[in-house]
Amino acid sequence: MEVHYYECHVTVEPCVEEERLLLLKKVCKGHQFRVADLLLVKRKVETAARSNKDSFCTTRASTLSETQRRLNALVEILNNNGFKVWRAKIEAVIYDEKFDK
Repeated sequence: MEVHYYECHVTVEPCVEEERLLLLKKVCKGHQFRVADLLLVKRKVETAARSNKDSFCTTRASTLSETQRRLNALVEILNNNGFKVWRAKIEAVIYDEKFDK
């Protein structure tokens, strides 16, 4: 089975906001990750607010070794900056197709 690419997810503590969120985004960007924008939408009022659930970031790479290198570097610097890393996982993507909406 051929792997199309590898995708990595790192989950950190909940309620990362304001200055901590800016730091998280800066650190992640420096390691080729991006922080997901998790928004809660309340249907009655149609307003969006940042979720108080876990924050997570992702990266993609063409090789497992590169994905692991990025993951290890990011987890180390997050820990060094006082973030609590709750989970890290790497997925091998064998199929990915986008369809028109």
